[in-house]
Amino acid sequence: MQYNLVFDYVGLFMLIVMLLYFRPKGQSALASYRVFYIILFSLLLTAGLDILTVVYRMQPEVLPKEAVALINLFNCMVQLFVVVAYTAYLKAITQMESWLTKGWSRMIYLPYIIAFAITSVFAVRNCMIGERGDTFRDHPILKILFAILLFYYLITALIIGLQSQGVLGRKRTTHLMISAVLLEGLQLMQVMHTRIYIVVFFSALVMLHVMLLVQRAEKLFDSADALKKEVLIRSTEEDYQTQRDFFVMFIRFLDYDVLEDAIGQEDAEAFMRQAVIYLNGLRRDDLVFRIEKSCLLLKLPKNEKEERWGMPEEIREAVCKRFGEPWRAGLMQSMLSAAFVTANCPEEIPCMNDFQKVVDRIQKADMEAGEILPVRKLLSENEDAHILEAIRRALKEHTFQVYYQPIYSTKEKKIVAAEALIRLFDPEYGFIPPEAMITMAEKEGYILEIGEIVFTEVCRFYSENQLDRIGIRYIEVNLSAVQCMQTRLAEEFMEIMRRFNLSAEQINFEITETSAMISNAVVTHNISHFELHGISLSLDDYGTGYSNISYLYNLPFMFMKIDKSILWSAESNEKADIILRNIFRMAQRLHLKVVMEGVETEDQIRKLLALKCDYFQGYYFSKPVSGKDFIEYVRNFTLPEICKS
Repeated sequence: MQYNLVFDYVGLFMLIVMLLYFRPKGQSALASYRVFYIILFSLLLTAGLDILTVVYRMQPEVLPKEAVALINLFNCMVQLFVVVAYTAYLKAITQMESWLTKGWSRMIYLPYIIAFAITSVFAVRNCMIGERGDTFRDHPILKILFAILLFYYLITALIIGLQSQGVLGRKRTTHLMISAVLLEGLQLMQVMHTRIYIVVFFSALVMLHVMLLVQRAEKLFDSADALKKEVLIRSTEEDYQTQRDFFVMFIRFLDYDVLEDAIGQEDAEAFMRQAVIYLNGLRRDDLVFRIEKSCLLLKLPKNEKEERWGMPEEIREAVCKRFGEPWRAGLMQSMLSAAFVTANCPEEIPCMNDFQKVVDRIQKADMEAGEILPVRKLLSENEDAHILEAIRRALKEHTFQVYYQPIYSTKEKKIVAAEALIRLFDPEYGFIPPEAMITMAEKEGYILEIGEIVFTEVCRFYSENQLDRIGIRYIEVNLSAVQCMQTRLAEEFMEIMRRFNLSAEQINFEITETSAMISNAVVTHNISHFELHGISLSLDDYGTGYSNISYLYNLPFMFMKIDKSILWSAESNEKADIILRNIFRMAQRLHLKVVMEGVETEDQIRKLLALKCDYFQGYYFSKPVSGKDFIEYVRNFTLPEICKS
């Protein structure tokens, strides 16, 4: 039998050209570009396996039947994977370039994995009974299985298309759906007629159609291969709407106009392109945007595997260090002086309006080479007035919220407490950072009223939900320095506890080092009054206040809460590690229970368990959540493996 591989060779050439064109874009963390690149590579691999299959059929003695079976198995499954990858591509391009959720990943990949396993069984069976290595592909059961699988992916593609018209528009969606039908049809033809070698060529034509009409690089990328500003706005709006956490690093080139005047726009763009290539290569999922001619933005999505909440130190240090060195483009070499702004979103940039403000203001900000400017400085214009307005509105409309961050006991191996944290979500200004809100409340004299609101809500929440029945022994409540200096603070708070029938053991007051150092008879009276009535006290944020530690033996603290900055520094700083270990020794000798704040990684947990830490609090277990979510978290708490030893 004669085999015509002309179509495969032409398809092979087309795919190589498309892959070469796509390579710079394939480095982008955009999900659609990466998956599109995978589809092209899968088709290229299919063409190569087709050629190997024909070589065997023309010269059967060249390869043993086991090798032939393996080649045919992979050829068959790679062909089907093209359809699977195209379905993933559709989902990626329609959900603002985000990677697949677990639910969609299972829905798309699980049927294919099952089919792969079944096909492998048939291939192995073929070899065991001594048949030719490629005949298993003609088995009627497999043909029915593949037909059902292809029909499943066609329906899935159509469902995605119907859901995505509002995102992509009718025209682009139509092109994608037509391409899906064509790809499914081509793969079905290959399944039914395994000796026809035209599928790769026509599949390459389909992908060329998608590339030219849908996946057009010029719509998303600028001349330096950075994503355009409008893509940033769309994807960031999606992040805020879906409450996804992410980090950003703005990189502003201070002398870009001078460089452009000196060497010309084209050569200046060559240097910018080198910077984009470098930033794209830092981590797999990062996105690089160009928000102005002389300003880039590095966006790092935070996922479940992210160990540290905040701009990863190694990324920030690496970028700052690299921009302190010369850059080379062709035969030219030049410095690219840059200044930086980093932020955690939505923690430091709470809403899309504020994000847009930062984007607009960074070009006008007064910055120096190498400077890392706090993002709050770009948001500070009229910020104080907005925060004050938000506080007054929340007091009037009773919209302050109390969130709870779980505290884990290493001895009991369960959640036993929580810290109460105030949150303000203003209808006009969005999320107000707690630090800024509390500072303004203290300055304007609202902190006492807010403190009473928080404490009353904590007592109500504990009492109404009977938290002791789910193992929550106490709630920690922060007391500010201003509150501690109020004459009747202890009496008023004790009265609130009596109103809600709370016992002394169910409340713990956190007092900062700064408050503890205040030499004031009223402060001493309040602390003594709490102790007299059996309410425990915690020394909060230990390690960030004064160096005088006499309050550790003069005041009746039961708990010491070590600030997270010491733990994080101890991971890379030997001196900080020595200090951390000695704090634990001192606390244990003073019979203080230690609560470690900011616990976020398994390595930190191993270190703290070795130091015999009593309690963990941090994002490894949970971020601060609403009361309802806190109760659900405690009821469904599963002990992590690292804590079982």
